Amino acid sequence: MFNDGKWHRTYSAICGKESFYPYEHLRSDRWECVGDRAIPDYKLLWAEERDRALFQPTRLSHVTTFTGARGIFSSRTFISHTPKNIGVDVDEYFSWWSFDISKRQKKRKRNLYKKIIKAKALPPDTMRPFFNSPPFEAESRYGNFKFTYDMESLFKMYENSVCGGRRAEFRVLGTFTYKQEVMHAVVVCPPSDVAPLFSDCPPVGNDTQAVVSKSGHRWMWRPDSTRDNYQPYCCWDHVSFAFHLPRYYPGFRLPPGNPEVTYCKESVKPLRPFDITPKKEFDRCMKKIWEESG
Repeated sequence: MFNDGKWHRTYSAICGKESFYPYEHLRSDRWECVGDRAIPDYKLLWAEERDRALFQPTRLSHVTTFTGARGIFSSRTFISHTPKNIGVDVDEYFSWWSFDISKRQKKRKRNLYKKIIKAKALPPDTMRPFFNSPPFEAESRYGNFKFTYDMESLFKMYENSVCGGRRAEFRVLGTFTYKQEVMHAVVVCPPSDVAPLFSDCPPVGNDTQAVVSKSGHRWMWRPDSTRDNYQPYCCWDHVSFAFHLPRYYPGFRLPPGNPEVTYCKESVKPLRPFDITPKKEFDRCMKKIWEESG
């Protein structure tokens, strides 16, 4: 992997520029490669560090196009055809997943922000820019087919498929930045004695003030910015789980049973505009996929 302690320009972004800071999940005061200056939510609310939003997700989601969904159903595995550049001549394959935040948790945090705004006598429209970034919206830039699983089921299938039944490791891959987006990546990988590539990546710890932390089976996420399209402070951050797909085993099988696949509204800025499925055609497309996969 790249050397630690500095930013590296990579060439694996789908569009635009991508910078990578390995081995750390950086807070907003260190997002040096983001085009627009970022200020955390709590500072715009004139609040304290302890008022940062805290989420405890239990599910992960993977969004893809109709073409991608057909491939998943036909192979019954999650695979990747596009490598991610994480070092000099180091291009690895991952299956990318994101926290699926429940409506209940979103509502609870919105109410917390509203209480802060009311207590500080701030204008009512102060609430407008918060919780409108992609992690909190129903749309996606990656496609219209959303696979969702509880985290433990997904981890177990990865362990059975890729780790030979051994426990997977959860390590801090690093921080990726784009024009307005910051991605904190957690790599899910086989034990380091089997796959030493990520042995220098620190394990995800239990520091509840960190961007991502875990205690036992409980995961916590504390974003700095939940805002999008709010100039000039429009950087937003999110977490991605990068399930490593070693070259000797390029995919991991779906958990048992029929996968939960729901429709994602297309983004106004889709990454693959040539492969968009309108909502009115979603059921027909899913029927076709089911028939093809037997």
